[in-house]
Amino acid sequence: MAVDDPASVIAVGAVMPSLAIIAVALRFYSRRVIHNPLQTDDWILIPALLLTIGMGASLIAGVKLHALGYPTPFTGDPNDPLAALTQTNSGIRITSQVEWALQMMQVVQLGCIKLSFTFFYRRIFCSRTTTSFNLLTWATIGVVVAWTVSFFFALLLACKGYSGEWSAWWGSVIDLSTKCVKTEKLETGLVISDFLTDVFILLLPIPKIWALQMPLRRKLAVTAIFALGIVAVAASIVRMKYFIDVISKGFDPNDDEDLALTRNLYWSMVESGLGMLAVCLPTFRSLFNTNSSGWLTSVRSSLRSMLVSRSQPSKVSQDSSKKFSQGSSEDYIHIVDDGLSVGDSKHERYMMGDRVPRVKEKNSGRVAYDERGSEHV
Repeated sequence: MAVDDPASVIAVGAVMPSLAIIAVALRFYSRRVIHNPLQTDDWILIPALLLTIGMGASLIAGVKLHALGYPTPFTGDPNDPLAALTQTNSGIRITSQVEWALQMMQVVQLGCIKLSFTFFYRRIFCSRTTTSFNLLTWATIGVVVAWTVSFFFALLLACKGYSGEWSAWWGSVIDLSTKCVKTEKLETGLVISDFLTDVFILLLPIPKIWALQMPLRRKLAVTAIFALGIVAVAASIVRMKYFIDVISKGFDPNDDEDLALTRNLYWSMVESGLGMLAVCLPTFRSLFNTNSSGWLTSVRSSLRSMLVSRSQPSKVSQDSSKKFSQGSSEDYIHIVDDGLSVGDSKHERYMMGDRVPRVKEKNSGRVAYDERGSEHV
């Protein structure tokens, strides 16, 4: 079945948002199962999910209106060689409007997914202390926000900001080429930068993982989990190929414009849907394994071990490190001493736990709470 077939477009417009809904629901449920508080990497997927649903609805509406999945309607003079460049009709307008709306939704949706990945890395690997990885992730977040905002407004104002006419985007080929910015360059920059940022974010945690004190098999397993985003990168490559092929050909009278656009939007929907799955899959482990032997706990335990070994351990941290070295099931509740004195108003930080235990002062001492709310002096 061809990807520019109406049935294929309807299928991808229905299946991908449905899978995204299931993935986000399972992600939130998994947080509840392990009593892990929802954070930025979770909440930012809500707008991403809504935009994914909007993209699917746009594709289905485009097919129902015969704007996608069908040959471009021709209403010009068949004897006029320039008729295909100057013609405009309701079918062409609807097709271009669907493309315009879907591309703007996708830019924000992909930006949210990239941010969710990055905040998820920070959730696992970053402490409050300033480290190179901490700074690198903040820089990545800044680049992603700038990428999202710039391309959203570039698409929004591609014609309005150039000629003052919104409608030029969904006008004739002549209108698009004379009354808008060079949209082919804009879209080429979009798909290439999308691919490059995906690859960078995918590779971002790999050095951190391989620096952990874990067996080789465990490192490979954790790397594979973090590399699940490669499925979205693969779809990004296919989409980039279709976009660049269409742009490099320019206006080709032998290639139907609406069918070519349908193929582009089909793979855009696939990329967005797979991106939602990829960003949620690493959190599903807790649905099958809620004890401390899971992959995430191994990563966190290794990080805590590195932090403890680099600090001057207090009595509590020595005890907790001893538990870790013995493989205790309580190894995920570790106290990392920040070098604060007992009388200091600040508190020790609990690093990398699935829950963040509370700490309070009592009689100039410290009282720590484990995950069940039991006090440990």
